[in-house]
Order: sequence, then structure tokens, then C-alpha cells
Amino acid sequence: MQSVTVAKIGLTAAVVLGGLGFLAYSSTEQAQHYMMVDGLIRDGFERWKDRGLKVHGWVADGTIVRAVVSQEAMQTFVLQKDGKRIRVFANGPMPDTFKDGAEVVATGRLVPARERQDRADQLCACKACQVRADAEQTMVLEASDVSAKCAMHYDGAAVNKTQRPPVFQ
Repeated sequence: MQSVTVAKIGLTAAVVLGGLGFLAYSSTEQAQHYMMVDGLIRDGFERWKDRGLKVHGWVADGTIVRAVVSQEAMQTFVLQKDGKRIRVFANGPMPDTFKDGAEVVATGRLVPARERQDRADQLCACKACQVRADAEQTMVLEASDVSAKCAMHYDGAAVNKTQRPPVFQ
């Protein structure tokens, strides 16, 4: 082979490998990891700090605190599963089905609880409540998105198990 052809093949291979390496690196940087609340607590926070997370759990009864602060809707609540709990802070509107006991997936990042105590104090100033951001864990989830699942859209919901009349041919 001519040296020019070898150089072209080598350059092409280098560009392709470089592109694939960059694609793999950039996709891992932006990846969001899906965790159940109990798995997150069991694994420890150090492993998941500074990474995008989707945390799945159920809203603990009586933990939702909502307020409008400086014309912005803010809320905090506790997600729980199998006795493990983590506090979530979120801004903006919430899904219509968001309530105590709702199955929720919160997307965000872990931040130290002490950094969100000022937000907890702002929420409670409007509601005369007491929320300690560090009461459940040393880290809290700063959620950019909260999705509530609607149980009646799944096979297990009672409304989906109604008897239908037989179809005669």
C-alpha cells in the first residue's frame, strides 16, 4: 500500500475512535441514574453525589409543605420506601395527582441538607410549620421535575378489573 493510503486509513480510524470515545464520555456525564429510595439510602450518598438521579418512592403522609415565595411555587415533601426516607425540594407546578401516598419519581441532584434549610424556613414562614431539612438524611434531593404516577392507568387498579359483559357472536 502507498504511504498516503495508510495515512488516510490511520487518520480515519483516529477520527472514528475519537468520536466514539467522546460520545461515550459525554453520555456518561449527562446520564441519569434511576434509584428507589431504599436503594439510594442503602448505597450511601457519596456514590451518587453530583450525578443526575431519578428517585422513585411514595410521598410520606403529612410531609407535603407548599407555599408561594417571591411569586414562585415551592414545595417540600418526603419520599419513602420500606422505611427509608429522603426529603425532596422542588419549585414550580406539581402534577394534579400529587398528594399524600402518591407514587412519585423525582428527577434532580443530591445536595447537602444544610444548604436547603433556608428554603425550608421560607416555606414554613408562610405555613407556621417546622421543617428540618436534615431531619431524615444529611443530603436532600433538589428536584427539577416531579412526576406522579396515576394508579388507575395500570393493570392493578380496581377500576381496570370491572367485569365486562360477554360478547356474543
